[in-house]
Amino acid sequence: MAMLALSGTLDPLHLNDLLEWLHMTRATGRLFLSTGAVTRTFDLSGGKVIFASSSRAAERLASWLLRKRVASRQALLKSLAISQIQGEPFTTVVLRDGYLTREDLVSAGTALAVALVSRILKEQRVLFRFDPSYPVRRGEPVNLELACSQLIMEAAVSADSRPPTDHGETVPMASLEPPSLEALFWEVMAGLSGITVDPSEVAASHQTLLRVGDLLARWVSQGPPLLPLPPREAAVVSEKLERGEVPRPEEAPTLAWDFLALVNGLDAPGSSRAGSLHEAWMMAAGDAQDLARLLLENSRWRRDREEPLDETIQRMAAARAAAARALAPTLGLAEETAATATVLPLVLLTLVLTAFSPADATATSLQGALVRRLLPLVGKTAGTASGLPEVLLAALTGEPSSHPGAQVAELATLAAGEQTVGEPSTAFDDNPAVAGAFASAREAAQKALAAKSAGR
Repeated sequence: MAMLALSGTLDPLHLNDLLEWLHMTRATGRLFLSTGAVTRTFDLSGGKVIFASSSRAAERLASWLLRKRVASRQALLKSLAISQIQGEPFTTVVLRDGYLTREDLVSAGTALAVALVSRILKEQRVLFRFDPSYPVRRGEPVNLELACSQLIMEAAVSADSRPPTDHGETVPMASLEPPSLEALFWEVMAGLSGITVDPSEVAASHQTLLRVGDLLARWVSQGPPLLPLPPREAAVVSEKLERGEVPRPEEAPTLAWDFLALVNGLDAPGSSRAGSLHEAWMMAAGDAQDLARLLLENSRWRRDREEPLDETIQRMAAARAAAARALAPTLGLAEETAATATVLPLVLLTLVLTAFSPADATATSLQGALVRRLLPLVGKTAGTASGLPEVLLAALTGEPSSHPGAQVAELATLAAGEQTVGEPSTAFDDNPAVAGAFASAREAAQKALAAKSAGR
């Protein structure tokens, strides 16, 4: 008899019952356990856990290996990049290149699985979903073969030896899982009071949001979530590589996202996290140009044609980055960090708008509201999956609003002449220095737009 898909909410105390049931039914598929913006996944084959991972960069196998110092950061970064860019399993690449043995990987993978379950046991509420149709890789060279009873027992011991995580009465569900999207949809609908929307448009928009959410959730869960470079951006990056130069974030926003996702995808205690494209490039050291070329040479990560939105995004990136560089000293940020923080939201905006295809644009006001509410959620989940530092997460989510990352993103957007979501920032209301910097930022943005129009 075919295994049925399961989903719902559970108390972590009943996680053992769920795992035991999957074991008894010899289930094969992927189990998703979501708390907040983090989703941990467990691949099962015949009722046994064969692999475990997480949407949080610090909780994936590559980061775990860095934490345990069983291989160098450069070796792990190179293997992670090859894995993501070429679509090979990370464990296959690491074994092939001789950085680790199979025994090392099984030991680390087992310890990671136990750690993930122990963290889940400390939560107050967990969203779960079991997908029996998920194509788990049963023939992998590294197969944990963990009995569910063994996993839950070791995790319980580990969880009992540490203080519980204090999340209050409930855990905020900020994932891209269906229950979170359902809540988001009806919150948006409640905010449209006074606006008449046809019932058929409501139904269509609801289905579109769930479809887009599923697409984005799969993108986030694939490991460091990469995106393909637009043709013009790829051409700019190629020219920069030929001249031995590091691209600027406004010239290559998508490359900035990809490099930051790869470099920060290795996230372990004591390791640095890049806050700009330039820092990510420096951390990749001698492999930086090779990694950029791997992206350019792989058709999976290079779009074949320009999209109508590309030129607009390029103009917005130039204006935002110019404004951010003018604002950076006053806000206490490095110029490259400020510029990167202002262009990364454009990358996610492009992704979300593309996911909401024109065919689904049945209700303009409703779809616009959904996009605006979805963007911070995508920023939080994708930024967490990419291991981005606080300054970039603040820029992507707008929270906390007092953070320099959030402020530079909003002020640069205003200086570039774009309309922002919600109320304008009060960051410069009582601060003459910021007000003066904002005037310079507006001027810099206008010059950047003029230069773009002139083709420079």
